[in-house]
Order: sequence, then structure tokens, then C-alpha cells
Amino acid sequence: MLTLDLPAAPYWLELPRGVRVEIRPVTTAVMAAAQAATARRLAAIRIADPHLDPDMLRGLSFAFLVKALARHAVTGWEGVGDAEGKPLPLSAEAVERLMDIDDVAAAFWDRATAPVAAVVTEGNG
Repeated sequence: MLTLDLPAAPYWLELPRGVRVEIRPVTTAVMAAAQAATARRLAAIRIADPHLDPDMLRGLSFAFLVKALARHAVTGWEGVGDAEGKPLPLSAEAVERLMDIDDVAAAFWDRATAPVAAVVTEGNG
């Protein structure tokens, strides 16, 4: 039996380096939007550089997906500041820059997608 116990309301994730982000649940619509944005960015890169190293292309694919998911899911944050240490306002560009930090991006991906992964692991998927 499928247990519908996925989050329905925004919730907070603890990330490395003292960062917290509030995210909307990663629904089918949120993930599909992230995948569509990733596909557009990758298509533009393939046109510009058809001989791009396949390993780099895979790396870019994941990086773009994490950034797009964060852009579509993050609704608030704490612990993110500018070069002078002042709190940085939430924006799509700033979220992408945050996801350029490897350990933050990896933790965000793992924690944001964990509720869906848990359903699959429990045999609900």
C-alpha cells in the first residue's frame, strides 16, 4: 500500500556551513520544472560546444539540475551573507551561487529529495 506521508507544506533543511533553507515539497511539478530548465541549459551548451567532454557534460547536467531544483523549491533562507557579512536577500541568482558550493549542493539534493526516496525505499514507489 502506498503511504501518502510526503510533506505538504514548506519545511526547513539544515545545510553545511550554518545555512538553512526553507523549501516547498519536491512534487512532480517542481521536479519537472527543474528538469525542463536543465534540458534548456544543456541544449544551449551542446549547440555552443558540440565537442564538450562527456564527463564535463554529466557534471554540468547535475549542477544545472541542483540549481534549478533549488530555484524552484527554496522559499527562504538563513545563514547566507554577502562579502561584508550582511544577510543576503533571497533571489534566483543568489540561490544558484549557493548551489555552486559543492558540499552545500550535495546536501541540498540529498535532503530535498529524501522524502521521495524514503517512500521508494519503503516499497511505496
